Amino acid sequence: MRFILQTIAIFVLAYILEMFLPWYSVALAAFALGYLLKSNVNFLAGFLAIGLLWFIKAWMLDANSTTDLAGKVALIFPVKEKIWLMTVTALLAALVGGFAALSGALLKPQKRKSYYR
Repeated sequence: MRFILQTIAIFVLAYILEMFLPWYSVALAAFALGYLLKSNVNFLAGFLAIGLLWFIKAWMLDANSTTDLAGKVALIFPVKEKIWLMTVTALLAALVGGFAALSGALLKPQKRKSYYR
């Protein structure tokens, strides 16, 4: 349950921050929520949230565009299809989000159990 909450929270906060700040603000959102909402799979939560966010945004930009800019850019790179360009872009962003969420979670100290009194 915490994983789903963390994924949705990273997605929403990154979307809001990305409207006003540069692209790397998604890493700040994943880092902050990785610190606050620590789960067992922090990397996966950040990876899925940011990757999905960037894929959806790239797809929406391509769908609402009057020109085929993504197709022309895809021809420059060795991917040849714009869907692969969007996938590679989302994968790179997902890695940034995953490592940021993991870094935030590892920064938070764990409660140590006291075996001695």
